[in-house]
Amino acid sequence: MILSSQPRPITLELLVSVDLHKTGDDEKKPFLSGLDFLPDGRLVAVDNNNMKCIILNERLERLGTPYKFNDHPQSVVCMSHDTLCVTGGGSKGVCLLSVSTDNTITLIRKIKTSSKFSSICCMSPSNMVVSTYDDPRPVRILSVDGVETEFEHVTFPVKTYTVGESTCTYVQSKNTLVLNDQLAHTIYMYDTVNGTSRAVTDENIQEPRGACVGPGDTVLVCSMGKDSIVRMTIDGKILGTYPVDMEFPYSICVSKNGTRLAVSNTRDSIKKLHLYKISMTIS
Repeated sequence: MILSSQPRPITLELLVSVDLHKTGDDEKKPFLSGLDFLPDGRLVAVDNNNMKCIILNERLERLGTPYKFNDHPQSVVCMSHDTLCVTGGGSKGVCLLSVSTDNTITLIRKIKTSSKFSSICCMSPSNMVVSTYDDPRPVRILSVDGVETEFEHVTFPVKTYTVGESTCTYVQSKNTLVLNDQLAHTIYMYDTVNGTSRAVTDENIQEPRGACVGPGDTVLVCSMGKDSIVRMTIDGKILGTYPVDMEFPYSICVSKNGTRLAVSNTRDSIKKLHLYKISMTIS
């Protein structure tokens, strides 16, 4: 007999909140369009407005000197203890960067691609899952060696997204691809092995944006239209909604040990970055 159990409930405790202002040589107010944690707990953020990659500590203070791109970065993923992959820093392509222990960011190489990529997440140690824009193939697989492949068993909606309209994440242990359609207020869940899928809609899911894997192989999604984070299972069941004190939450990530969550927003007037402690509660 196999006993199935629901993931344990979680609570979010706000640890640090910062308002993002122009600093140093910033030309515009920062817009953190992509976030991810290094395994050691440092937070990596890409600033779309100022074309930078920055490193932050547990107090959300900047460390080292930001890396400057030639184009507007979209998203970032940490592929190892010291390797980052950033989309959008070179139009059709991704930038592979290394981060040292003293917070020096160095370009390893640029990978030219056939599509423009928006969000990016880890599928395996050598493969990433990326969402596209201006391309009829909404999600693709990209290796760290620059090889592009498709999900063989997945049938996507016949739809070409523009920049900002869709994002994705991947639940490795469940072979589940998650694709957010912001304007349709819909989250698509794909079983990439069996080829099955489901479209999830709910009153709490309004303009879904950034997504990441949460505790217990769940999915955390920014519901921009509700100023909240939604936690759900890969079967599409809503486990909880968490209001955040910011307008239009946009990008989200969880630390490798599952104890911290970072979220940033896209509100023009007040840009914020929050760091939360994730605690498991007894159901």
